[in-house]
Amino acid sequence: MNGKSKPYAILVFGAPMSGKTTFAEQFSARFNAPYLNLSALYEEHKLTRKLAIVLICQLTKCGQTLILEGGLDNEKQRNELKDVLAKHGYRPVLVWVQTDLNAIKHRMRHKYKKLEDAKAALAEQYKKLEAPSELEQPLVISGKHTFQTQCKNVLAGLSERRRSIK
Repeated sequence: MNGKSKPYAILVFGAPMSGKTTFAEQFSARFNAPYLNLSALYEEHKLTRKLAIVLICQLTKCGQTLILEGGLDNEKQRNELKDVLAKHGYRPVLVWVQTDLNAIKHRMRHKYKKLEDAKAALAEQYKKLEAPSELEQPLVISGKHTFQTQCKNVLAGLSERRRSIK
């Protein structure tokens, strides 16, 4: 950060089973960037939102581009995280992974043994999800495209934003 350009914080969000984790993990691996799946931390380790923010603040000390996923279902959550990251010298960018409902239903069937469980989980998760506003200016990628295409689109969007700032 000392005179260098600000690192990015890539905030990946979208519907359940849209391909968020697959994209975030591959993007992280490709660019050797730290990756946190906040939803997994909440669920597996009973981490609170407040502690997750503290953890992210500590992670910002590395000065590297960060990949964050989960806990970004609504605009309030996204803005809270964007504000924290901006205060720590990061340039937050939202990546919205979109996938059609039929593909999501198909993927849900593989995760859940019973169709009723899949339907209930999908309905519960959809209740929490809020599409981004125009002000949020997300980069939109398809959860059905290859990682190469997704990566190309995100990098092009980041490059375009960098040019518009100068």
